[in-house]
Amino acid sequence: MAEIHVLSSDTINRIAAGEVVERPVNVVKELAENSIDAGAGAITVEIKNGGIDLIRVTDNGCGIDPTQITRAFRRHATSKISEAEDLTRLQSLGFRGEALSSIAAVSKVEMITKTRDSLVGIRAVNDVVPGLSEGTSAPDVTPLEMTEIGAPDGTTVIVRDLFYNVPVRRKFLKTAQTEAGAVTDLVYHLALSHPDISFHYRVNNQEKLHTTGNGNIKELIYRIYGRELSNSVIPVSRTSEDGTLVLNGFLGRPEFSRSSRSCEIFFVNGRILKSDVLSKGLEEGYRTDLMQHRFPFAILYLQLPAEEIDVNVHPSKMEVRFQDGKRIFDFLNESVHATLHRIELIPRATLDTQAQENKARKEEEKIREAAEKAEVHTEPFEQPVIAAETGSRKREMQKPLPAEPSSYQEEGFTFIDKTAAVHEPAGRYEQESFIEEAALPDPEEARRKQKKLETEGLSGDLEAMFRESVKEDFAEDLYGNREYHILRADHADQYRIVGQIFDTYWIVTFQDKMLMIDQHAAHEKVNFERLMRRLSREQSEASPSQMLAPPIILTLSGKEEAALLQYMDSFRRMGYEIESFGAGSYAVRAVPLELYANEPDALLREILDEILDSRMSGTPAAILYKIASMSCKAAVKGNMHLSAEEAKALIDELLSLDNPYHCPHGRPTMIVLSKQEMERKFKRIV
Repeated sequence: MAEIHVLSSDTINRIAAGEVVERPVNVVKELAENSIDAGAGAITVEIKNGGIDLIRVTDNGCGIDPTQITRAFRRHATSKISEAEDLTRLQSLGFRGEALSSIAAVSKVEMITKTRDSLVGIRAVNDVVPGLSEGTSAPDVTPLEMTEIGAPDGTTVIVRDLFYNVPVRRKFLKTAQTEAGAVTDLVYHLALSHPDISFHYRVNNQEKLHTTGNGNIKELIYRIYGRELSNSVIPVSRTSEDGTLVLNGFLGRPEFSRSSRSCEIFFVNGRILKSDVLSKGLEEGYRTDLMQHRFPFAILYLQLPAEEIDVNVHPSKMEVRFQDGKRIFDFLNESVHATLHRIELIPRATLDTQAQENKARKEEEKIREAAEKAEVHTEPFEQPVIAAETGSRKREMQKPLPAEPSSYQEEGFTFIDKTAAVHEPAGRYEQESFIEEAALPDPEEARRKQKKLETEGLSGDLEAMFRESVKEDFAEDLYGNREYHILRADHADQYRIVGQIFDTYWIVTFQDKMLMIDQHAAHEKVNFERLMRRLSREQSEASPSQMLAPPIILTLSGKEEAALLQYMDSFRRMGYEIESFGAGSYAVRAVPLELYANEPDALLREILDEILDSRMSGTPAAILYKIASMSCKAAVKGNMHLSAEEAKALIDELLSLDNPYHCPHGRPTMIVLSKQEMERKFKRIV
């Protein structure tokens, strides 16, 4: 019989650390969230070799009291909560108390911290005797060597040699470039989640990002994603009827869709997370405006009562459970759909080739990178903190000091304490210079933010910051006036059909714009809307059905049967006649008349699969796709000549639709080319 062993605390810590720290990006996330919870107004993240060799996170927050440092490195020790009931009203990002102990278990950690009321800071290092003996009274305590040191207000955590003592985990890390990419995405998301905090990010001693912390979300989108995308995003701002759900953010136009969900970015109560409920609600809101297997660009901030969300699902805190997922889904779905269809979604055409567009993007990227490098990137804990062009302030900094300040040199950055020299709190003189240079909050502001964080939560100022981001005249951008619609009934007499080209596309002029309409996509959309209107009108009573002889017998799994019984009334209104056939089998005796030609048994199973996959409202996508397919088969094709009368009837009906911009498969039905763009190509204007 195998002997049962009681594991040592060192082994336990390494095992537990595997749940919290899987990659360098997890370390950065935990440390940066601690900085945010500390009320920091400026946070610096630096990594080397993808974060494997070095990770440094520095903030100007409240710091850690010297008497609390040892406790901070214990497992499940936290200042965020004190009892189980606090989990239902969380206002902070962290709460598990696992970060520092887990990181210290698999790396060499150095912490330098100072509170505003302290004269000196404390340096704590875990690179001492590995593990503790079994007889230690507190087996979960991380052994630390602590010394006093000069430091500015706030906390710096330096993590070296990640997984040096867990070679099997280090072996499975990806390349340094891939790991650095993951950290970069995280820092971008952190900056977007808290636009009122200045983030400074370096990779291998090169500047990657420096935000101002002025709360302007659209400016951040420009810095991270570029001019074209920042000028095309659509602001969304909605509140639920009871006022408990608030949605703010920006939506990308359909032509900026992605091949993955990597640009579906959600923040719930200030927390970065991934959620199938949110993703499905967002995508459902786009309806047929997106092609299959394409995903929207979106940055959305959702605020809801803390008791309606459970973040204690996984140590990574990237997954959550909603108390009422269907309500969240419906709110997001309707908010996105209503916002998108306030404006016209006609793609803007240019006469540039793909190579010219790529060249322009690369040039713009170079300009942004050059501007980023030209900015002054100073911190209160770096030397020299002021560049030569700062003039008089630099000369004042260089005046002889009465006493020699204490300092600590560390891999390219120096921590300075001039307490003895100026008889002020440590680091104050340096911090004032930094704050003036970079326009960031001072320590007093950090304390106010910390107090406000404790009383109001993470998202107290989010809506105000969003309003600030879009308060400029947002109606005008690359796409013209957002509120002005070309496609309106009272504009019908201003359209002029010029003719057909390639037996596929129709040219229509309107004022100073030229519309190019794809006749196949347009006819698809018209057919689709006709069918959907018929289904919608008949939802209050049963739709026309086609009887099946003999009936189709379906044997369902337990989950499929439960879904069928739950939505049986909906199936009946759609035109299905389904009866129990015993032993988990059901007889389908009739199907909707519109769907008779589409393998009714396979279609029904697809609908049930969607229900089980948390598609919680609206017309099941399986039916939408079948109707889209039917619309496609019945539509006129490309290379098919239409008379002027037929084209006029088609275009008139297309332009009368509520959403004429995309066919049911997500392809655009039309594109618009402005007179200005054409004159620019002919060099009439420059």
